[in-house]
Amino acid sequence: MPQFFRNLPIRSKLMLGYTLIFIIATMAGGTTVYFRVKTTIEANIESELKNATETILNMVETAAATSIKNHLRAVAENNRQILAGIHKTITAEGRSRDEAQAAARQILLSQTIGKTGYIYCVRSDGMAPVHPRPGVAGGYFLDQDFIRDMIRMKQGYIEYEWKNPGEDRERAKALYMDYFEPWDWIVCASSYREEFRELVKVSDFRDSILALTFGKTGYAYVLNTKGNLIVHPSLKGNYQDAQGRDGHYFIRDICRLKNGSLVYSWKNPGEKNYRKKIVFFNLIPEFDWIVVCSSYLDEIYAPLDTIRTILFLTVCLILGLVFMTSLWITGSVIRPLNRLMNRFSLGAAGDLTVRMKVDSKDEIGRLAAYFNKFMETLEIYHSDLNTKIENQKQTEQALRLSEEMFSKAFRCSPSGMFIASLKSGKVMNVNHSFLNFTGYDRSGVMGNTLVDLGFFTTRSDGPKLMKQLTENRHLNNEEIRFSTAENTSRTGILSAEIVELWGEPCILAAMEDLTESRRLEREILHVSERERQKIAMDLHDDLGPQLMGIEVMTKILMEKLGEKKIEEQKDALKIQVLILDAIAKTRQLSRGLSPISLCGRSLDSALGELSAYIHEIFGIECTFRYEAEGPLLDETLATHLYYIAHEAVHNAARHSGAANIFMDLTMGGHGIRLSVKDNGTGMADNLPSKGMGLKIMNYRADRMGAAITVSNIPEGGLKVMLYMNL
Repeated sequence: MPQFFRNLPIRSKLMLGYTLIFIIATMAGGTTVYFRVKTTIEANIESELKNATETILNMVETAAATSIKNHLRAVAENNRQILAGIHKTITAEGRSRDEAQAAARQILLSQTIGKTGYIYCVRSDGMAPVHPRPGVAGGYFLDQDFIRDMIRMKQGYIEYEWKNPGEDRERAKALYMDYFEPWDWIVCASSYREEFRELVKVSDFRDSILALTFGKTGYAYVLNTKGNLIVHPSLKGNYQDAQGRDGHYFIRDICRLKNGSLVYSWKNPGEKNYRKKIVFFNLIPEFDWIVVCSSYLDEIYAPLDTIRTILFLTVCLILGLVFMTSLWITGSVIRPLNRLMNRFSLGAAGDLTVRMKVDSKDEIGRLAAYFNKFMETLEIYHSDLNTKIENQKQTEQALRLSEEMFSKAFRCSPSGMFIASLKSGKVMNVNHSFLNFTGYDRSGVMGNTLVDLGFFTTRSDGPKLMKQLTENRHLNNEEIRFSTAENTSRTGILSAEIVELWGEPCILAAMEDLTESRRLEREILHVSERERQKIAMDLHDDLGPQLMGIEVMTKILMEKLGEKKIEEQKDALKIQVLILDAIAKTRQLSRGLSPISLCGRSLDSALGELSAYIHEIFGIECTFRYEAEGPLLDETLATHLYYIAHEAVHNAARHSGAANIFMDLTMGGHGIRLSVKDNGTGMADNLPSKGMGLKIMNYRADRMGAAITVSNIPEGGLKVMLYMNL
């Protein structure tokens, strides 16, 4: 901290500190809100336009399917009635069934549906008595799935894929069938779906499409791949040659791409200026139509202008309030401090009756209260026996209050808490937070063990934790995996103590749900990895070449100064040496930030350089040993291994006081083993065992599918061991 700032009065420090903090916080918050709103708006409009496009597609396809089905149904039912009429007439005249069926074949085969559609009949045994193709009529076709469906249904609508002889692909085909029972004929009206384009009536869905709006003036429209408008709120005709302000033939691009999105400029009739539009579009292949949903960008981003204005006014208002508040706060802090310092001076001189007036409940007020209490304690130090008895009564009352407070704290604690019998493991009581975390109900939990409830994701975790608790008498921040009542696996942290309750040894446990925290930690690690790689590449590809260029220019300058015998040549030489040193340090930094992928170097060379770096920077002897058999690791595994070793070695160098660090990496056909040991002081028992460094190493090991352990070495030091099966 600069000497000038340290010497400032507290009033000035508080004012400057509050002002800077509020300015930074307000600007950061405003920027975050602005870009978050922008991202949300873009995502919402994209989702809205895509969903609208899908809605129109479904609307058109539904109308088409209904038209096709109704048309084929009418044809099939009319021909069944024709068969019934022929059968009735010929039967009345006393003629044979063969004559009747011959007359029926002639009528059925004379009809066509669309361009290539036709009518045929199938019997219940799979034979086709009527078909326009001579090679098909009279044949049996029970091997075809759709024939078996026809025989089973006898009446109704089906769709299937069919490829005629001589065609190179299957096409969608639709048929409607009706059953003429006297002859056991299933009358089928069949045609390809692509030939029913003319059956679709635009009027069936035109109003529904035009009713869709996006923003204030955004709309949906339909055109074909030739640029002809099928549905549009105001335009008609062909717009294949329509251009935006920059000469962009956007209709041609839509017709060419058929599916996707575009941004183009457009000026509606009656408007003076072009405005940018965003469109999402999809092709309906059966009709050669393209459905388009559009919206104007200025209408999408209109709320952002309002947000910018509000943020600016908010910053100005906050600055004024911060300044006035700082003046008031600093005044309210300095005056009580001066009074308190005077009282301390009197007390130090021996006046034990001095007291400080307590007129607030803030930190200064509490400090004054502590001062008063301290002075009172000195005055009543020699209290009599009655005072001791009274104190005893107060102690008993405090105990009762403590029990009551424990009960209330247990019920109201935001942590999930439960009490279980140490002997049986059965749950005796739980609080509301535990039920909220897990989703269990109280009646289902009481009287059961957590293992029987399926609380632990891995069933063996329960007995293992019980054994650890019995041996150590407590658990402190143990990370567990537990299952909710909906069988959802989550991550939590558990602490427990063995206490005496109701005359029985019990387990008092508290837990927190860390699922969201772990997810955020993973996201932070991913972000740091990307930023680390980006910084490394910038150092290597940008700063490094620039420094090398400066070094070459310095060398040329030095040669020119030497030719002219100018004394400043020595200074140029010093500059060149400094630049070369900067180049070396830049390379070292880039390799440290991106040791594996940068310049295609291998894991062993990166770890070797790490060993040399530790020796050079910390003055600690760091030995690296490497043995490898089999194929090389991929970049992801190598990166995780490097940073686990990097974290372990740096922790040992900074905190262990070790003189030697030993790093071993063995890769064979069965697995990978990484060991980092030091001869330092080891890890104290009372230190947190799950700091951020260990969490990151555990996370990386988990991503690799590896197991990692950290333990003290009996003869002194700490060992980090990782093993991974291949």
